[in-house]
Parts: sequence; structure tokens; C-alpha cells
Amino acid sequence: MKGISLELYRIFREIGRTGNLTRAAERLYVSQPNISAALRSLEEQLNTTLCVRTKKGITLTYEGQVLFEELEKAFYHIELAETRIEKLVHMESGKISVSAGDTICNYFLLPYITAFTRKYPGVRLEITNRTSLETADLLKRGQIDLGFVNLPYSDDSIRVTQCCEIHDILIGGTDYRHLSETGISAAELYGYPLVMLERKSISRLFIDEYFEKAGITLSPVLELGSLDLIVSFVKNNMGLAFIPMELCGHYINNVDIFQIPMENPLPVRGIGLIEMVNPVYSIAAKKFKEFILSGPQAAGL
Repeated sequence: MKGISLELYRIFREIGRTGNLTRAAERLYVSQPNISAALRSLEEQLNTTLCVRTKKGITLTYEGQVLFEELEKAFYHIELAETRIEKLVHMESGKISVSAGDTICNYFLLPYITAFTRKYPGVRLEITNRTSLETADLLKRGQIDLGFVNLPYSDDSIRVTQCCEIHDILIGGTDYRHLSETGISAAELYGYPLVMLERKSISRLFIDEYFEKAGITLSPVLELGSLDLIVSFVKNNMGLAFIPMELCGHYINNVDIFQIPMENPLPVRGIGLIEMVNPVYSIAAKKFKEFILSGPQAAGL
């Protein structure tokens, strides 16, 4: 690279386009002497003659024509790059990659995603469906911008911001309808069949830990991979189950799914947005994070 000023190339390109020093000066809003001086400087630095004056204006030499054609290509790509950056800045394009588990994605994120894509249709959202622990691993490996996990979750290399509170409640089908009126204690729960998430989930580990501290070890008759499946099994009277009220409470219809009050409700937990401690975000990813943390009302939900 010769280190020649981009402005000299810009001036020469305009000379080649107009074939006239005066018109080139007018289009660039500079004086003709400045145009002539820039042309001389460029020719000196390239050690060649780029154009000759004629009665009709300026004619490019062979070398000048070669340079002009290459500059047209180069400036086209510069202008294309500027246009693409402008679209990114104005959220007319962009890409965001996020990861979350089934329940969080379906019942917490989906309304935000729908509203966000309607507001910014040019931005592409890539959604990866993984458990909370797998989501954290994807984040640490740099494969996603943002993750959403069940809380509590702690990792020194990850920043966690709670998005909403979660209250875990107990539900049952028609065979256990009487419990919706009498309620149940933690000790009594041991005598009923339980349908629970697999132990690899943070939600399950949280519930197990709570009962273990009370001296109760839960022994589910079924361990399933999603809350949707759990609700279906509860509806068919396969046992009692815990679900997050804020996400799955709509399943309680007092027809085939009933809420069963607990003598001592489980502690409040939450859903968290996770990110690296010092993240470098694209404009779109930063905007999506702000959109989620603004809450449902600010997001228009």
C-alpha cells in the first residue's frame, strides 16, 4: 500500500465520472484549483499520467482508465459497507442468537420475541433450545449472545440479571381434586405419586434441595423432559406436579387441572438473563437485551 489519501482517489473518481475538472469541483463542493492540485499529487505519487486535457475536457489515459475502473469497484464496496452499517445502526438488519429451555422460550420469551420481530422485522433472531445448564455452556463458548435460565444460578464468569419472579405451585388432576380444598403439607406430599422434571434441570434441583432441607426426599414415579408433558400426565391423573405459576398457571382450569395449596409454599425464584461479564454486543443484541429487561408493559405486552 502506498498510503495515498482516500480523498485523492475520491477526487480522481469524480474526474473520471464527469470528464471535466469544473464539473468535478462543483459536485465535490471544492474549487477547481484544488481539483487540479489533487490530480497532480495523485499522478506524482503513482508516478504516471492519469489523464490529458482536451478541448472537450479530460480524457483518461490507459493507466487512468484502469485506475478509474478499479476505484469504481472499490467505492461501490465502501458505499455498500456504509449502507449495511447504517441499516444495522437503525435496526433495519442484524442478527441475535439466544438460548433458552422449552418452558422459558414458550411461555416467557415468545411474547417478547413476537413483539420485537414486529418492531424490527429486518433483524434475524436465532433461537437455540437448550436446558439452563446447556445454555450457560453455549454462552461461555461464545455460541450465543444471550441466554435465559431458571434461577438460582451462579457462575463467576457469567453476569445474571433477574427478569421476573417465579412461584412454584402444586397441581393435580380430578383424582386429587379434594386436595385443592384441604391443601397439603410437605410431609404428606411423600405419600402421593409425583411427576417431575429430570434432575438435570435447575428447576428440579431447586425443588429437591428445598425438600431435602426439610428432611424429605422426593421419589417421583415419572421424570419427564418438559413441563408440557408433565401437565399432560397430571391431567391423566398420573400424579401431582410442580409448575411455575407465572408461566404455566393458565393450565389450571378447575375442570381437569387443580391447584393444590401447600402449607408452606416453596421459596420464590426467578428467570434470569445471562451474559458474559464484559460482553461486546452487536447493536441488535444490545437492543434485544434492553427490550427484555424493560418488562412486559414497556415492551407493549
